[in-house]
Amino acid sequence: MDWVRLNRDFYNSFAAEFSGSRAVINDGIRRTLAALDLSAVLDVGCGDGRVSGVLPADCRYLGLDFSAKLIGRAALSAPHPFVLADLSHPLPIAPHSFPTVVCYAVMHHLPGPLRQPLMHSLASVLRPGGKLALSVWRFTHSARMRRKIAQDLGNNDYLLTWKTGGRSLRYVHQFDDAEIERLAHQASLSLVDIFYSDGHSNDLSLYAIFTAR
Repeated sequence: MDWVRLNRDFYNSFAAEFSGSRAVINDGIRRTLAALDLSAVLDVGCGDGRVSGVLPADCRYLGLDFSAKLIGRAALSAPHPFVLADLSHPLPIAPHSFPTVVCYAVMHHLPGPLRQPLMHSLASVLRPGGKLALSVWRFTHSARMRRKIAQDLGNNDYLLTWKTGGRSLRYVHQFDDAEIERLAHQASLSLVDIFYSDGHSNDLSLYAIFTAR
């Protein structure tokens, strides 16, 4: 099964509904942004571009996403460039071109063989000493989210249901701290900070900040 295509089809079909469910910038995102150089930011998996709305006006921002419908919504709402990009392939960005890369709620949508290549791509566009901030869901820690599990695929991979505006499925991987740190280490990234945030229990997502070695 092509899980990337499944997720892309979902986000293209439910772009408006998904954007409506993510109107508020999560506390974890704000905390990571406060620790980053915001003079220039590459937003990988930018969705509808909501993160760009809380960045400084003079920030040199570029958003990438694999959903044409979400990119379209982003372009209508923010005065920044947004580019359609297949995140299962190397990023279309020159090496060492950004001091900051953010990748929120993206990595858990990629199947196993694609996670390390994406981490390498994220690291490759960082300038020396630059920082990467990313987040992944910890959805199995939420009773509400566990009720959305339609199928356990094994190896901490799941299909989650979506029912707003229609019915669909999304592929999601449940990460743990060690797994994220291992992917980053293999991409020559060093851990700066790691914490949990978001949701009613303040632990629905895992956030991490890494620096280029």
